[in-house]
Amino acid sequence: MLIAEVLKGLVAGLISTVVMSLLEYPIWRKWGLEMVTEWHLNQVIAGRLLRRSPNTAIAQGLMLHILHGGIAGIIFVLILSLGQSARIMDAAVEFGLVLWVVSLFILKPVTGVRLLDHPLGLSPFIVSLAGHILYGVSLGLLVNSL
Repeated sequence: MLIAEVLKGLVAGLISTVVMSLLEYPIWRKWGLEMVTEWHLNQVIAGRLLRRSPNTAIAQGLMLHILHGGIAGIIFVLILSLGQSARIMDAAVEFGLVLWVVSLFILKPVTGVRLLDHPLGLSPFIVSLAGHILYGVSLGLLVNSL
């Protein structure tokens, strides 16, 4: 049972991150990496892990982002298994919002970009919020149906 739940969370999280990334892709293409904060975070982390410039770690950063989404999906289903919620959709959207808040707290330590002093203003945080809400909705739908 636990293995099935972990796999369900992994698959739901991976797919939900791809859905989120599809929303963010055209924004990244038009305004660049700093406009999509979670991509920026993961690309900087990938660059550090590979010991090269984040600008040369685009694919690796995106893969890391998708991996993080899969791990988050596992965490979500494990939390659900502690106290089965009849309101999975609400819990999933709230979980997406928690992930958004966590990403805001680690932005400066990882990228050096301050929350209230972002060169693109608040727009990247609105994009990130929309992406994380979409992640939560997709996660809830998938966990409900898998």
